[in-house]
Amino acid sequence: MSEPEKPDFYRDEVNKTIWEVPERYQSLTPVGSGAYGSVCSAFDIVTGLKVAVKKLSRPFQSIVHAKRTYRELRLLKHMKHENVIGLLDVFTPATSLKDFTDVYLVTHLMGADLNNIVKCQKLTDDHVQFLIYQILRGLKDLKPSNLAVNEDCELKMFSCAASGLPLPCAGRH
Repeated sequence: MSEPEKPDFYRDEVNKTIWEVPERYQSLTPVGSGAYGSVCSAFDIVTGLKVAVKKLSRPFQSIVHAKRTYRELRLLKHMKHENVIGLLDVFTPATSLKDFTDVYLVTHLMGADLNNIVKCQKLTDDHVQFLIYQILRGLKDLKPSNLAVNEDCELKMFSCAASGLPLPCAGRH
């Protein structure tokens, strides 16, 4: 570990990648990675909770990446429902615009994604019922007028309906 550039931040190498995070997030442990970033679990010494820290590397390398980063931040910021993951914190270790290359998002840490659970074990009817109940609670504005269907019978939720955001799309169908 080298000397941090920003006060109250420290550097740690995780899977051959340097993470620079506030000192409040300790014990970084890799959880997963995808096309747009890597995720570590961490212990938040301020709240006493385990959290997920997602590192978005070079989120502004193109207009597409910048828009994706903006959308993710905006949606997570407005998520205020017990069945939807919301944003707990967002930070960058950058001290100047020139060095602004990484953005970190902090959310609640969940044990696993549903796909992994379904692959590993058979769910009881009670488990399935409870999971579906929670999914539907998370989609609080789910109703036929907020669902679009194309010619191939593919269904998609309007983004405002899925997120519960007060955006000006209620009349667009």
